[in-house]
Amino acid sequence: MPCRFGIYSVFVLVCLFFFLASAGNGEPLSGPDDPPGLTVPLHKSARLILEDKPEKAVPVLRNLLKNYPDYAMVHFLLGLAYGKLDENVRAVAEEKKALVLNPKSEAARVSLGIALGNTGHFRQEIRSERQALALNPKDEMAWEAIGWAYASRRNWRLARASEEAAIKLRKSDPSAHMVLGVALAHLGFPEEGLSEEKTAALLDPEDRGVKRAIAWISTILHPVKEGSGGQGRFNPLLAPDNGPDIPGSPSTQAPANPNNNANGTLRAPVGH
Repeated sequence: MPCRFGIYSVFVLVCLFFFLASAGNGEPLSGPDDPPGLTVPLHKSARLILEDKPEKAVPVLRNLLKNYPDYAMVHFLLGLAYGKLDENVRAVAEEKKALVLNPKSEAARVSLGIALGNTGHFRQEIRSERQALALNPKDEMAWEAIGWAYASRRNWRLARASEEAAIKLRKSDPSAHMVLGVALAHLGFPEEGLSEEKTAALLDPEDRGVKRAIAWISTILHPVKEGSGGQGRFNPLLAPDNGPDIPGSPSTQAPANPNNNANGTLRAPVGH
């Protein structure tokens, strides 16, 4: 099961930046009534995760749990760290503990959903993300994550609608553009799908999922031989990151598309 490191990275970045910069809104990392021994290591672990050093955050957070086992934020951050390390079963367990302690934590619900999806439990992911959206209908990461789950279940229409909602809230999310592109291609709009992938590639040039999606859509637009185009059953979202190239695709470079704008932002009318 390929894990959504791109989604996790964007989620962690947005989430922790918001917490560290919080001025009384949302879910701050710590509060004025928290024990003095909690605040400093909690912020330290958050910064380690933000700096892409989750392996260093885990021991800090596990040590915190010895003295503060009933703090939802400690479990939430530990779940994030495990998710970044691709230890998704542990991530699920920690986010569930965080939600027992703080059922209204939309961030923990989004993180739980991503971890559930990374273990192949897409129905449960959809449920978790819907619960997050019930708390905040404008949670962009919840929309993006639920779109990924719908696409993983091959429900391309709902995937498309979900990623459209995510992009409407934040246009700079590469994962949302990537999933939207795959959904559009499956729904019969490969040119528009390729345009979305180009946008995703501009936002995150190193994302392997985007490169796979571009290669696959290229086989639809420019089949190598008669009968080889389409690859209709192929889902780039579930292809292994270290797997072979898309069958029939000579490269992962997108061919020129005369119908696209120079910045690759042309999109189909629509209803990550």
